[in-house]
Amino acid sequence: MNDIIYPTLDLFLYDLRDGLGENIGEIADNQEGFARKIPEQVRSLMKQRDVEVEAEYVELLGYRGRERFDSSSQKYALKGYYYPVRIGDSYGLLLDCSVEHSLGHPELTKIEACPVNCLADLKAELDGRLSEPSSTIGQVWMVSGQIPDFTPEKAEAIAQACCQVPELELDWNRDLRGKSEFMGGMLFDLWRYRFKGLNNALGSDSISIFNIQQLQDNHHVIIAFYPDSRIAREASEFNFDWLRLFAYRSKIIWAYGQSQYLRKKLKDDFIAIQKSIRDFNQAQARRLNLKKLRQTLVDAQNTLSNYSINLKYLNTQKRTIEVNLLNYRRRLDRIQQRLTNFQAASVLECLKQFGDDVERRYLLQVQSDYENFSPGLSLLENLINSVRGVTEIDQSERDRNFQEIIAVAGVGLAAGALAASSAEQFPGMSEPKEVVKYPIGSTLAQWGVPDSWLPPTILATVSLGMTIIFALLTALLIKLSWLFRKL
Repeated sequence: MNDIIYPTLDLFLYDLRDGLGENIGEIADNQEGFARKIPEQVRSLMKQRDVEVEAEYVELLGYRGRERFDSSSQKYALKGYYYPVRIGDSYGLLLDCSVEHSLGHPELTKIEACPVNCLADLKAELDGRLSEPSSTIGQVWMVSGQIPDFTPEKAEAIAQACCQVPELELDWNRDLRGKSEFMGGMLFDLWRYRFKGLNNALGSDSISIFNIQQLQDNHHVIIAFYPDSRIAREASEFNFDWLRLFAYRSKIIWAYGQSQYLRKKLKDDFIAIQKSIRDFNQAQARRLNLKKLRQTLVDAQNTLSNYSINLKYLNTQKRTIEVNLLNYRRRLDRIQQRLTNFQAASVLECLKQFGDDVERRYLLQVQSDYENFSPGLSLLENLINSVRGVTEIDQSERDRNFQEIIAVAGVGLAAGALAASSAEQFPGMSEPKEVVKYPIGSTLAQWGVPDSWLPPTILATVSLGMTIIFALLTALLIKLSWLFRKL
């Protein structure tokens, strides 16, 4: 028979309290979001105790403070409690629910053997009590209870039967990561993890993904069975250790999911950087288009801003994994030490294996990503400096040419005006019959210019001629000066 005495389902749920760069308003929104997960009558107490800027561990309902509840399903009388805490920059919630007895049989409280499908009732009860069931960091489920006529083989068989309960969403062959002795009983670790990718993330332009479920499929369930009520009662004292241990574990997976999100963003930017470099190199081989180069400069500067921020965030996620891995291993060592106090030494190899996997796989992946993408900053800075240098040189060349044109035109016009003013002083310049005596006047008269128009036409011709002559001489002198400078 796949029966469990006093079956219990615990949910260890974690939310972000104050993320990197969040302001007071955003922190208040995070607090309000977590408060909605606990009963309304204790929310004010929780907020009163959630005031410390730096806090390692705060019990938000007082010392071992719990908000208890009684409920029932169609078959069973249920009992449980809320236990909210603050762990550093995060919130943690232990939501516990147990089958007291089947309806109509209070005399069987805590001694009745219930079939494994009662876990569906417990799961439905916990889900119904969360107005916001999703967590922003992660969550872990724990199934526990006593097994009549306990043997390790029987515990494993019933654990496999638990995986047949659809509400638990488990597959024994796929999800089992390991098993260990624990407090004279057996502990089974079932976990599956898959990074979904950016296509499944809402608001993919934002660096902060507050609902990690958008990025990854992370389903973790611990199943623990014990031989008698005394051992089960002593094992329940480890819930406070589990709450911290799973917090560190969830934060590691959360940070890894964030790092993979950042990795995809950095990869896209790195591709854009390489394309900009190719376009710039091709532009140098052809006639430069100043407008396009300026747009390349603007795009590169925008990419540099996003790239550097994302790279810094990636390094932050790496450090988050390192710190929480250290805390995870320390907490696991403390659990081991506490087990010796109960004279129930256990290796807990399946839980240690997670730390080893993080170090060998997840942390190494993030470190490798950070090292691979770091050169992108140098490439971007070099590209920006090169484009800026070329555009500045090109602009200075255009400015110099413009100044030369102004100088040539200015000298020519000044010379023309001076010549016209001087010519106007010549004798007879106001008399048409006199001006034909001058070579220019006779030539213009031969070209059919009327006598009345000869004086102004002569002045205009002299002015234009001198303008052209002095403009050409000025341009020649400028060119010669540039040639001498280059020698």
